[in-house]
Amino acid sequence: MDTGRSTASRKGDPRIVGIAKEVSESRDRKVPALLLQLKPILNEAAATSEEGIRMRQELWQYNLLKVAVLVLRQDYSVIPGEWGAAADLALLVSQATCGLACVTSEDRRQLEEDFLPRCVENMLLLSRHIHGILASLSASRERDKEASELCASFKKVLDALVHLASGYFYICPQVLTSQWLLQLLVSDTHKVTNITMATMEKLLRLDPQLLTRLNESTLHTLMDELVYKLTVNTDVMIAAGACRCLLRFCDHHKSLVELLCLRYRGLRPLLRRWEGRGFDRDLRHMAVLLESGSAIKAKAQRRDECARYIQAVWKGFRTRRRLVQANRAFAKFHKSYRLKKSRQEQVKLQTQYQTELHHQMKRRRQQLIRQFDEKRLHALEVLPASGIEEYLRKEKSVAALRIQTLWRGHRERSRVSERQKVKRQVKAAIIIQRGVRRWLERVEQARQEFPRHFKPDGLTEERKIELSGRIKQWREQNPSRMETPEEVAERHQRAQEMLARHYGNVRRYRKLEYQCHNLLARLDTDTELVSLAPSLGDITAADVDMYSSRSLPVATAAKQQHKLMMRRLQQPWWKTLGWEEEEEVDEDERERVVAEVLLETMGV
Repeated sequence: MDTGRSTASRKGDPRIVGIAKEVSESRDRKVPALLLQLKPILNEAAATSEEGIRMRQELWQYNLLKVAVLVLRQDYSVIPGEWGAAADLALLVSQATCGLACVTSEDRRQLEEDFLPRCVENMLLLSRHIHGILASLSASRERDKEASELCASFKKVLDALVHLASGYFYICPQVLTSQWLLQLLVSDTHKVTNITMATMEKLLRLDPQLLTRLNESTLHTLMDELVYKLTVNTDVMIAAGACRCLLRFCDHHKSLVELLCLRYRGLRPLLRRWEGRGFDRDLRHMAVLLESGSAIKAKAQRRDECARYIQAVWKGFRTRRRLVQANRAFAKFHKSYRLKKSRQEQVKLQTQYQTELHHQMKRRRQQLIRQFDEKRLHALEVLPASGIEEYLRKEKSVAALRIQTLWRGHRERSRVSERQKVKRQVKAAIIIQRGVRRWLERVEQARQEFPRHFKPDGLTEERKIELSGRIKQWREQNPSRMETPEEVAERHQRAQEMLARHYGNVRRYRKLEYQCHNLLARLDTDTELVSLAPSLGDITAADVDMYSSRSLPVATAAKQQHKLMMRRLQQPWWKTLGWEEEEEVDEDERERVVAEVLLETMGV
């Protein structure tokens, strides 16, 4: 098939150029399959993107869209894919046309006056062909699958037509005035009729002013067919679609309400046959239109009905909410009443228990008193007359002693709280006094004069001569300059401050030095004693007594260290690697040492 233009001299998408060349050189039956190869190319970019617009312009320039529209008129029963391929091709044409931006005014005029009307006509003709094949199929189980495929292709073609009308809504009047659409509407196939009425509703949603641009004869024809399907037809789906379509017509064209009331006066009684069939709401709306006789009255009546419906819904909601609140209130009242009754029952049972307990204790006391009296009478009967006085005297003494014991116990228990309070006060006073004494000791120590034994030793004669020589040498190297009395006083004051600061900071260092001297002296003494000690073979009792300590803590610590050293010497060398860090006195051993020291101090 010839595309009418040369593709060799143009630059564009190589895929589109290649398809255009193949279409121009192929036979008519192969053209639909070649054109369907454009579908994945168009799906790569959106219609509003620059790439999508460029692709659609190239399809228009290479006349591929016109070829696709012409191919829609073919007989697809002998083409691979059959009518499904035709439906896909119709959808491809609608997608490629929507978003097409014509550059020149000639292309725009050709698109609006020639291409779009032909596209609408060919799509409706294609749907008519599919409908004819669908109507010719006989009702059998083998044909059901084929019929469903044809219905799907038919719906796809009409959806493609609606998609095309969404981009160019001014073609909607041409669709409704087409004879092929009227033939599809008067079809006896229920699925085809439902799809056609749904398509009409979609077109009305795309162009609300569509019915005002149609002539009166076309409107009457469409209305007659819809009313016929609503009154004569026996299928519920078709009746519901026709009723819905009539309501859409009346909503978009108010003058049709009067035409409906005048032209179809007996329609209202015929609507009762569809009551309770699933579209009662649309039937009520249709009845309101027929009763009012005009669009204004129908709108007012419809508004009143909506108001009544809203009021009914609101009253129902309010009543249900009150019922829920009443149920909650009753439940709360029942719960509180049960709790109150349970508390009353518990109080009653507790009172009964206390009363019964009191009664039992009273009876037990009476029984004890009676038994005591019986034992006493029995004892008096057994005792001789001379021993009765002695027995009564002993009983009085025991009773008095018991009374005194109980009274003293009661008195001491009543004084426990006061004693505890006094104990806390005494303990607090002791703590306060201890803190004050410690503070006073620190203050007294701070006020004491610097200990003389902390002061450094005096200078020797050699040290004095050496220091005098250094001072003389420094004075010769740094001769003094004449100073004013103020400078001398200031320097003297600064020297006194430095001396005072030195004596204030030297205390702890002198004390540490004093401790170091004492430790060195002690070590020298111990070293001398060890060096003068006899050997183990020549040791005597006097030597042992001289080298033994009379202090129990020192002896215990030495004994413990001796045991530790002996155990360490008995162990392998690798087990004694971490003993220096782990050598700690056992807590039990420490407590035993403290106990021994305490006993020693007490003289035990």
